[in-house]
Amino acid sequence: MTAARKTPEPVLGQVDVDGLLLSADPPLMQLHLHCGGTEGGPLAVPELAELCRLSRRLGMNLSRPVQASDNDRRIEMWVETRFADKDQPLGLSIIDWKEYADEESEKSDSARGRDFDRLEGRGGIRTDAALRIIAQQMPGDTALNAEAIGKSLLDIYNVIPPSAHARLLEAVAERQPIRNQRMRAKKGAQRLFMLNGYPLIDKRGMFAGYRFTAEPDDAANDQDVGEEESNDEEVKSVSRKLVSDSLFGLQLGPALRQPLGKIIANAETISSKLEGPLRGDYATYAKDIASAGRHLLDLVNDLSDLEAIERPEFTVAGDDIDLVDLAHRAAGLLAVKAADHQMHIDLPDEDEKLPAVGEFRRSLQILVNLIGNAIRYSPDGSVIKLRVSAEEGIARIAVTDQGDGIAAEDQQRIFEKFERLGRSGDGGSGLGLFISRRLARAMGGSLTVESSQGEGSTFTLSLPTKQKP
Repeated sequence: MTAARKTPEPVLGQVDVDGLLLSADPPLMQLHLHCGGTEGGPLAVPELAELCRLSRRLGMNLSRPVQASDNDRRIEMWVETRFADKDQPLGLSIIDWKEYADEESEKSDSARGRDFDRLEGRGGIRTDAALRIIAQQMPGDTALNAEAIGKSLLDIYNVIPPSAHARLLEAVAERQPIRNQRMRAKKGAQRLFMLNGYPLIDKRGMFAGYRFTAEPDDAANDQDVGEEESNDEEVKSVSRKLVSDSLFGLQLGPALRQPLGKIIANAETISSKLEGPLRGDYATYAKDIASAGRHLLDLVNDLSDLEAIERPEFTVAGDDIDLVDLAHRAAGLLAVKAADHQMHIDLPDEDEKLPAVGEFRRSLQILVNLIGNAIRYSPDGSVIKLRVSAEEGIARIAVTDQGDGIAAEDQQRIFEKFERLGRSGDGGSGLGLFISRRLARAMGGSLTVESSQGEGSTFTLSLPTKQKP
């Protein structure tokens, strides 16, 4: 990785109750302006804006790692909020600002070009990680298309109820898909569009922006826009209900991730001896602390996913994905873990293609879980194979390990909630396969296993190749 340029002193800022950036040290102000913000305007860095909003909603100080992109650099920060009172400005203190030259920018990644589709009859928008528009093709408004390039999405479009500006920023900060978001162009014909957006992940596992499809909301365009304001109280009521119904995902989950993230970061800094020499046993202790922290963080994420998939309104996106590309991305995310166990991940040829339909992030999540399990339960020095196949209407990717295998009577139990087949201390929560199968089924596919004791296991993810009518 390219050496980081660190800011020696904390970077400070203040945000008022309406989200306006009242003051900011030069590095923060520069980032804010490059993300499409203006002096005295709303904080334009989505990740920071969401953290401020969450701190106010919970009424407490928060701290967490944040990553943002700015032109050709990637910025990693440890951000702390200082909440005094609901009517007072919120303080921001960035105590660990690191800048990395983005030598492998998504702009030069040919795979990212395939993520932006100009679909006939619909519009398309491609943004970078800072939500700046880098490509746009909206039907019937060439002037708007030309003007939008390089500007923030929220500078070009207004968010229209029933979705709220804050919930849009929350989705961006959490790298979530954005579904059925009504937006109105601020200039030109000021037409309403229905946006669906999917987060893009580059081959290093880094967030690379969003790909949006946009269709004119013709029915709404024929109505008086004044109706939008009448829904405001209903929107607030729905938002309050969503918050109360999602206690773990929206409140406890983030509150737990913040201290765990800092524990992991500090322990890894100590164990790697980045701050100077350290006794060997202390470095080992720190490594154990980091490992335990990651285990707890994985459990928090699993519980958040469990809550999400068991909600009646849970849905997944129907994205056009490539299972071969996903296999390489998932393996890249786990390459270091596999190397620690001297394991080789045998992948399909990168030039091979296998299109399918499913939510990009959720499909990647399933593959990461399957490969992670294969690493966890296989002997050191073994090989994990990923193979793809297809038949009419179905695309499959199989993950095969050289572990101990699973007895026939246990092959359905492993997909049950909190089932670990009596294993203890293996770092698993017993939720990964349960969540993965539920996600596969929600995408119109399946997750199955074939195994014999002593002969390893093969887990196969199947997804449709066409959208359901």
